[in-house]
Amino acid sequence: MNNFRIFLISFLLMTLLQSCNTFKVRETLSALEDSITNYNVALRWGMYKDAYSYHYSPDGKQPPAKLDGLEEISVTGAEIIEKTINAEHTEAYVESVITYFLKTQGTIKKIKLNQRWWLNEQHKQWFVDHPFPEFN
Repeated sequence: MNNFRIFLISFLLMTLLQSCNTFKVRETLSALEDSITNYNVALRWGMYKDAYSYHYSPDGKQPPAKLDGLEEISVTGAEIIEKTINAEHTEAYVESVITYFLKTQGTIKKIKLNQRWWLNEQHKQWFVDHPFPEFN
C-alpha cells in the first residue's frame, strides 16, 4: 500500500511538472508570435521607430539604421515564409518577404529578410538580432 502511494505521488508530481513546462513553452511561443506580428504591423503602418525598437543584439547593442526618409516608403505586406525555433525555445530564425513601394515611384518592390529572433529571458521579450531592413 505504501509503495502505491509513493508511486501515485511521484506520478502526480511528474505530471504537474510536465504541464508547467508545457505552459511555459506555450507562453514563450505565443510571445514570439506576438512580437513578430507587432513588428510586421509596425512596418505595415509606417511606425518604423516602433519596428526599430525590436532590433537589439544579445549584448544590448542596437544596430545603426537609416530611418530618415522612410516616410516615402509604404509597406503593403509582410509574409512569413518559414520559421524555425531551436529546441530550447530561445531563438527563432524567421524568413519573410516585405512588399513595399516608394510613394514617388509606385513600383512594387520586395525585400527578403532572414532574421534571427532571440528571447531576452530576463524581460520575457523577443528581439531581432539583424539590421533594420533597407528599403531601396
